[in-house]
Amino acid sequence: MLRHAPLPCAALVNPIVLTRPVGAAAPPVIETLKRLCSDFGLSGATVTDLALATRIREAIPDLPLTASCLMQIARPNQVPLLEGIIDTVVPDTRIVRDLRALAALKEAFSGRIRLMVNESCLPGCPFRVQHFYEMGIGFPHPLSLCAEVLEKHPWMRLTGGWVLPQHLHLYLGTYDELKLAGRVTLRDPRKFRAVLDAYVHRLPMLPRDIGGGPASVLEPIDISESFFASTLACDHQCHRCTRCRDYYAAASL
Repeated sequence: MLRHAPLPCAALVNPIVLTRPVGAAAPPVIETLKRLCSDFGLSGATVTDLALATRIREAIPDLPLTASCLMQIARPNQVPLLEGIIDTVVPDTRIVRDLRALAALKEAFSGRIRLMVNESCLPGCPFRVQHFYEMGIGFPHPLSLCAEVLEKHPWMRLTGGWVLPQHLHLYLGTYDELKLAGRVTLRDPRKFRAVLDAYVHRLPMLPRDIGGGPASVLEPIDISESFFASTLACDHQCHRCTRCRDYYAAASL
């Protein structure tokens, strides 16, 4: 299937918690990537760990490398560490709702910015490391560790790192490429194609329908452009602001 796929193939090398030192973990990863490059002509690889990315770059210099959002690249002062190693950055989801931070990162980085638009994790989620650890040790269906918090504070779902198709025009100039996460939508190819079509043609969708993760908006809440635009320019001081709480409460009535 991969040899005859009409689209270029890329590899996801994405352990958020390495079970061994990079020096021990890198050789088998690199050998696998070399085989995949030979067999399928990989268009690139996405990596979470910068030390691992450095070793891959040294071993396979022509393979384009992408910094996963899990590398948590969010500020210009991180960029010097990436130059010469990383070709594309997927910004940390904590700044997907911060146009100033995205613009600053775009200006600082000489490579490409790939914005993931339908991911719904909470910005700076404190459960993320454990969640990905549980994903990595073979649990078929890892628990949603944020579920209990979101039961108490459901309005926080509105703060997730997602961008609806109809609001992408607000991001002009802050990215080079868009990425769709498929961990939910790819389970149903028809749904994935519908979501892809909406983002390509900027068709309106509700946040519950874009295929995000465990912190997705579950209710059929319509997100107005004025509300969404306000979340892109706010100071994200949720402890002293009630805008998202009020909007969620009004929409849920």
